[in-house]
Amino acid sequence: MIDLTATRALGSTDLRIGSLGLGIAPLGNLYAEVSEAQAQATLSAAERAGIHWFDTAPYYGFGLAESRLGRFLQGAPRVPRLISTKVGRVLQPSVRAPDHEQFVAPAANQPVFDYSSAGIERAHADSLVRLGVDRVQVLLLHDIDRLTHPTGHRALVEGLLRDALPTLRGLKTDGVIDAIGLGINEWDVGYEMLASTQIDCVLLAGRYTLLDSSAYTSGFLDACARRGVAVLAGGVFNSGFLAGGSHYDYRLADGAKRAARESLLAICRRYAVELPAVALQFTAAHPAITSVVIGARSEQEVEALVHWSRTEIPPQLWSDLRHAKLIPAQAPTGRRERE
Repeated sequence: MIDLTATRALGSTDLRIGSLGLGIAPLGNLYAEVSEAQAQATLSAAERAGIHWFDTAPYYGFGLAESRLGRFLQGAPRVPRLISTKVGRVLQPSVRAPDHEQFVAPAANQPVFDYSSAGIERAHADSLVRLGVDRVQVLLLHDIDRLTHPTGHRALVEGLLRDALPTLRGLKTDGVIDAIGLGINEWDVGYEMLASTQIDCVLLAGRYTLLDSSAYTSGFLDACARRGVAVLAGGVFNSGFLAGGSHYDYRLADGAKRAARESLLAICRRYAVELPAVALQFTAAHPAITSVVIGARSEQEVEALVHWSRTEIPPQLWSDLRHAKLIPAQAPTGRRERE
């Protein structure tokens, strides 16, 4: 089980973060259109459930997700919240909403990569306007991995170390933000950043899940723990695939992934436990994982997340997954091991 009332320190900062956060990408019309009323109901349901960490980015719906979160924040009671957003893209106004393979009917903006100091500052300032707030607590460098930048990655990293990260550290030193970090889909660039600069946290999507434990087997999670860097786990369902969706890591899942999911489902059915509950609690059990953030697009999906977080997982289920070599033999599982 996951205690939604518990908080943990965000790296070496004074911030406390809840064990579960809400990812706002689906409210930017990720793969399917979400109405304004549905988006607001989703955010309200999350707060009623005790979720007070909201993670967003300019890229999500090209400003739509941030704007929807901003409208919620303006109308909701003023309670302690942690808002994280991202920099690395600026949004250029467009005549019409651009066609996009991930976001349906996004806002009429064109996202442009910009990791320069001026780009970081502009992206941050623009996000504050869309969110309707004076400050956010956490600012993350977004999509700096080779998956997003297959060419010119070496030059990109040099620029990040020279311009982007010093700019983020300056914002933190000036008290404009409380924590800085990375929002990435690949752990190898995270390794390089850990060795080269000081950050507070890494939001790593999809690399410590039931279907991809590479952040664990590579030693990346342990490296973060040794350096006091919080790991915020995103994508624990691999783009919703482990919760029954058709996409795996933002693409339609292939036959191998579908077969692997069936193997997991067979063991879950043996114990009458839902696969998403196992997926969520597997990721959250690793001691290097400070918090888990999961996207939702409706009140019902928020309620499902809470239900999965509270589901009791029989110890024998974990043993069966190990025996079937569906999870690493030494991977932590369950509350007792974490404590």
